[in-house]
Amino acid sequence: MSLALLSGVLFFQFFTALPAWLPAGLALLASVLLAWRWHQALLPACVALAFLGADLQARHLIGLALPAGHSYTVTGRIEGIPQEQRGQWRVHIAPEILESGGQKRPAPPLLELHGALPEVPVTGQRWRLEVRTESLQTLRHSAFVDLPRQRFWQGVLGAGKIVSATPVTPSSWHPLDLLAQWRSRVVQASNAALPRVWAGYVQALTVGIGNQLPAEIWQIYRDTGTAHLLVISGSHVAVVTGFFLWFWRFLWRRIPALVRRWPAPQAALLAAIPVAWTYAYLAGMQSPGERAAWMITAASVAALLGRRHAVWSGLAFSAAMMALLDPGQVIDLGYWLSILAVAVLISLGMEEGHWRQALVAQWRVSILLLPLLAFLFGSISLISPLANLLVIPLIELLAVPLALLGAVFALLDWELAYRVLFRLVALEMQAVTALLDWLRHWPWALLTVAPGRFWAALASALLFALLLLPRHWPGRNLAYLGFVPLLAPGHTPDGFRLDELPVGKGMALFWQSGRDTGLYTANLWHRPDQRALAPLLAAQLQQAGQKRVRVWVLGDLSSPHPLPAAEQTVLPVGNRLPELERVSRVCTGGSIPGGKMLHFSSLQPCVLSLDQDRVVILGDMDEATETRFLAAHLQIGPKVIFAPYTWDAWQRHALLHAYPYASIRYLGEGGGQPWHWQGSKLRLPSATRQRPYWEMAR
Repeated sequence: MSLALLSGVLFFQFFTALPAWLPAGLALLASVLLAWRWHQALLPACVALAFLGADLQARHLIGLALPAGHSYTVTGRIEGIPQEQRGQWRVHIAPEILESGGQKRPAPPLLELHGALPEVPVTGQRWRLEVRTESLQTLRHSAFVDLPRQRFWQGVLGAGKIVSATPVTPSSWHPLDLLAQWRSRVVQASNAALPRVWAGYVQALTVGIGNQLPAEIWQIYRDTGTAHLLVISGSHVAVVTGFFLWFWRFLWRRIPALVRRWPAPQAALLAAIPVAWTYAYLAGMQSPGERAAWMITAASVAALLGRRHAVWSGLAFSAAMMALLDPGQVIDLGYWLSILAVAVLISLGMEEGHWRQALVAQWRVSILLLPLLAFLFGSISLISPLANLLVIPLIELLAVPLALLGAVFALLDWELAYRVLFRLVALEMQAVTALLDWLRHWPWALLTVAPGRFWAALASALLFALLLLPRHWPGRNLAYLGFVPLLAPGHTPDGFRLDELPVGKGMALFWQSGRDTGLYTANLWHRPDQRALAPLLAAQLQQAGQKRVRVWVLGDLSSPHPLPAAEQTVLPVGNRLPELERVSRVCTGGSIPGGKMLHFSSLQPCVLSLDQDRVVILGDMDEATETRFLAAHLQIGPKVIFAPYTWDAWQRHALLHAYPYASIRYLGEGGGQPWHWQGSKLRLPSATRQRPYWEMAR
């Protein structure tokens, strides 16, 4: 039945338009009627019920979206982990009260807001905010993940800028306020006891807050495939719940009157359920923690009812409940990776509890996930199995228990105890980070491959699946031949392709010609509401199977932060950028990967001609400079021209008159329709394409 419920949610997600509910309703009714005589009919009934539930949630969410350009007063709680960037905060607020002009209105489940805050925000904290709403299209996009669709199902149906903010005085009795105070107390205690980065380790392991750890440290853990150890995983929830289970049973048995009324094991199991959910919420209700809480709930209820409980049933139940309550989970890659990793561990027998077998299981699950990660992300951490084998015992069996015990002492205000424990955790994590940094610099530790190679990933997965066979099964060691398809070189991409990176205000164009890649940026002046270029560029490079761009051409002196990693950097003539340590070239003509630079004046922006003069990219220039460009390069005859939206009407008219047969697109204003240049054609979205239901909320 759990799998049937999960299937119903999955089936709904195949639709891009909201389906009619009548067929699903009739199927549900027919299945329920048949179930009186044929119990197997409950399975299609569960499928139809989950399908209808997802449909009702989608219809409800569409009507809650906030329009752009309005002012609201919001009172609500912070959900998730706040993110800081250049003194600005980006937070998710769950509105409790939403007012406009003194009138209350229905509020969406979540708002994504950015702006300055008077103090460090903490998950669960209540705030009163004055906000100015913006379009949902200003939020971040990804080349691999459908983020607008994910945000819709998360309930992020409003975006805006924080005009003013005031923290609300917490209540002394409200449970959510109490949890927020606990979380804040742990954060404050760790910051007072340790330097900022060291405190970041403690906060990541106890309350799931990792924004104090610099990007360099996160990159070390990602490159070695151990980033999952710096977030609250299911094992954290299991450790906390298991300790409480033992402690509660110990106390219960010391009171004979309670033992006579109710056996200690049952009382401990009943108390373990709220403890698991409390810690999962305290850690930000991340997907692995929520899954662990559902599995603990299923196991505890089964034991209380005297029913036999299987781990597979608990995993299926947790997956189904997470999907039912949030149908958007099934389109989240993290949800499936979490479920898949636990499923592999169960199949390898890790639930039996032997520590050596657990380590071997972790080694094998790291290997079994390599084909999927290579297919999706285009990178293989060959050092990941060894790194997990070495580091998991150090973190899961030593650092996590010490950090959690220190958090308990921080809540009890035992200063000396939590300072000592937090420092021990920080020292250990520093040593672990140094070990991982040393491992990732081994030759062939991290390989970048072309993603999307389905047959190579499938062949590798089938070979690695031999690791699931019993130990003495003949031919089992042939599983390690699964590395061969992954490491085999892929085909060289043919032709030329060009894409716009949706950075909001400003131009960012990425192109690929064979194995070479390039980036053109202009008008990327620092603005708090501007999307970060780094994740968008990283996604494109992963798709191209590259680590850095071959050439980065700056159309003007504006630059993103952080700066892109490039083998060559090209600046306009007569300019320099203090942030750049070394500039390879200036725009005085010459070839670049995929095309050439056009030179026509002693003072000009960088202008590119790509794909054998079929594509021209223009920078920001005045009318006199444009006249010199047209006089020097009128004979090019491009098929498409890209220019900044800042060009005035006279400049646009002159450009259209000079190139009447070219398609001219003005970029950088934000909110435009996505396009794609490949095969000497500009591919635009179809005008007759029906908007998917998750875009109707914009």
